Amino acid sequence: MSNERYMDDETLRQIQLFRYVDFDAVRGLIDTCMTVTLQAEEILLTPGDMNSTVYLLVSGRLRVHLNSLDDEPIMIGEGESVGEMSVIDHQPVSAYVVADEPCVLLAMNEEALWSLVRSSHAAACNLLFTLTGRLRSTDKLINGDNLALEDVYSHYCSVDALTGLHSRYWIDNMFARLFSRSLNNSEPMSVILIDIDKFTQFNELYGSTQGDRILYYMAHTLTANLLPTEIIARSGDDEFLVLLPGWGIDNARLVAERLLNAVVNTVPAMPDGTVMPHPTISVGIAQMQPEQTIDQLIAAAEDALSRARMIGGNSISE
Repeated sequence: MSNERYMDDETLRQIQLFRYVDFDAVRGLIDTCMTVTLQAEEILLTPGDMNSTVYLLVSGRLRVHLNSLDDEPIMIGEGESVGEMSVIDHQPVSAYVVADEPCVLLAMNEEALWSLVRSSHAAACNLLFTLTGRLRSTDKLINGDNLALEDVYSHYCSVDALTGLHSRYWIDNMFARLFSRSLNNSEPMSVILIDIDKFTQFNELYGSTQGDRILYYMAHTLTANLLPTEIIARSGDDEFLVLLPGWGIDNARLVAERLLNAVVNTVPAMPDGTVMPHPTISVGIAQMQPEQTIDQLIAAAEDALSRARMIGGNSISE
């Protein structure tokens, strides 16, 4: 085993603990971490040992043997981590961790881990996802049958890290409650789906960093033009969902027009002063119908959104 420092941002972004983390805000913490290299069959952790380090697998593959080295192994792939449980509960290591092939790992000590969690909401959610998955279904998680990281992240966090809006997980739960209440009280409910026009082409032309800035600008423009009872969330890469409990389609159109006009009349302000093309949005609206399910209501809004896109965007359809 050998140790050294330094790892570039592109490499760090592949590590699950660092997904959605602002590296500029935690640069000092990351710089305290050591890079560890292992040769094939080298043992990293042994049952009974005390451990105060989380190991983040940058390259290679690890085997975890729960009881003995003869047991069927669980495989750890690039981007995953080992050692976090013993760091958090201060209990001895419970399994062998062995390099299945030459490996490079980033070693983060306990103090750095907790500093990262306190400094970054995204890192805290990533760690929560890892721990919850290990506790509930260790074999399934480590063997790679878990959801894609972006999906799992949203399942365990109520706030979208990039935009600051409610996450899809939060809105799905809120949607179910509001939908049920509207049905039980025989009250109307409408939804608005919003999509940024030609966002894929924008990303290809200007890069994902500028694309993220447009998403942030869009989220804050929309939020600034909604009432507290008009609930918004980021529902996809460049899509936003607005829930309108108690409102029918006519009021939904008024809200949609308010949002469309706000986007048209607000100039994107980039932090570095870069001038960006003015983004526009397509908007689909739909009202809950008798005997309709949530999925059917969303499908109706998606159909309306498709019609708005088909006529060239920067428009509203129902």
